[in-house]
Amino acid sequence: MRKIFILSLVITLVAVIASQARRSSAEPDSTNRPSDPSAILHSSNDSTDDDNLIVHEWGTFTTFSGSDGVFLDFRPLAAEHSDLPAYVLDRGSFSPSRYFAKNRLWGRVRMETPVTYFYTDRVRTVNVRVDFPEGLLTEFYPPVQSMLPAIDQENIFGKGELIGKSSLDWGQVDLIPIRQLVPNLADSDKRQAIADDLVQRLLPHGVNEQHYAQARATDSALVHVRGKTGTHQPDSGHFEKFLFYRGVGKFQLPISAHYQDSSIVLANDADLPIRSAILIDVDGDEIKASQLARIDSAQRLSFDPVRPVSEQALAEMVHESLVAEGLYEKEAASMVKTWQHSWFTENGTRILYMVPTPITDELLPLHVTPAPQETLRVLVGRMEMMSPQAEQQMIDVVAQSVRDRSAHLADQKDRATKLPYTVPTAVRDFGRMAEPALVRVSKIAGDEKVRSEATLLAQQLQNESIR
Repeated sequence: MRKIFILSLVITLVAVIASQARRSSAEPDSTNRPSDPSAILHSSNDSTDDDNLIVHEWGTFTTFSGSDGVFLDFRPLAAEHSDLPAYVLDRGSFSPSRYFAKNRLWGRVRMETPVTYFYTDRVRTVNVRVDFPEGLLTEFYPPVQSMLPAIDQENIFGKGELIGKSSLDWGQVDLIPIRQLVPNLADSDKRQAIADDLVQRLLPHGVNEQHYAQARATDSALVHVRGKTGTHQPDSGHFEKFLFYRGVGKFQLPISAHYQDSSIVLANDADLPIRSAILIDVDGDEIKASQLARIDSAQRLSFDPVRPVSEQALAEMVHESLVAEGLYEKEAASMVKTWQHSWFTENGTRILYMVPTPITDELLPLHVTPAPQETLRVLVGRMEMMSPQAEQQMIDVVAQSVRDRSAHLADQKDRATKLPYTVPTAVRDFGRMAEPALVRVSKIAGDEKVRSEATLLAQQLQNESIR
């Protein structure tokens, strides 16, 4: 009987340990991670170890929500939000008309700048594909071998393409360690300088790349892809420091936030904890912030009141959170520099949180063959929120627009050439929040005239961007 009891106890302990191990393995552990890829980069040049391949990725999922936490549909890729250089391709690059009406797409999530880095000790070739089951992958660089779904010629100029079952396949991707561009020069400083000059010559350059190019400031391998930049274009070679892609989704992330009295409550309905969440409030030159160190599964926590913080201190706070997730120091720095203006200087209230990796893998499966020794993906959830005060402010602006439109129409009534009513400056001052804010007002305003005016103004903004 005693033996049976001891055996049962051992089995129970083994099961508990195994369960804890599974749970721990699902959470990122940065305690034993190196801060840079030197172990890979400084391996001998004649290494044939197929395991010396590391893949790291960072990006963002951006959402908009009202003060009650309800997520809002918006046009994530409207023209006024475009911030990419001309050499970055989109679905329209492979359309017979070379036109892609991305500003007609409505979604709930904007997936921004996932960049995928590769670290290797030698030149090698891998195959790479990314899937987006509940989204549409819209922009990318270097060119891909294939993409799904095919261009919807019927709806591309109308209501917009359907979102879902999307993928990008780069096919064969050559990886070239930077230090092997000049392998036989004894002077390491000169070797690095020559290699850097070569990389700058190989990479594409153009206007409007100031944010995009920040992602290049890492020790990652040079990426080489041969492909077409359009349906009728010849194959050509393309170099970059990463694979880039962007898209629109209609899924709902299991992390939300809402106002409760004067506080903001963050709710984690995911199966895994969130290791960091930062509340940011920007009003002109004043930046305030508050941080939650950890939010467990099914937990709801209120942020402490935001306190004044410098832009540099806030950048360091976000950088530390990214490194804690496992990004290398230079990767974290490049991500912060890419988004620093948008995150820390645009007026509004937003929450940045670290999306648990299993959620990213489920929403955005990444396939690299042969399989890397390590794959690390850090996506930041960016939740733009409308405070009750901001909602009321937009309601007041729209109510004024009702009166202004009426006066404008009366003034134009007897004129031979009638001028159109323009969107008020007070609406445009909401920036990227303007359109979703109008959609919000069209649903919550008590006055039917205000609701109708909000819909009219949102339509005007949309028409402006698709002309």
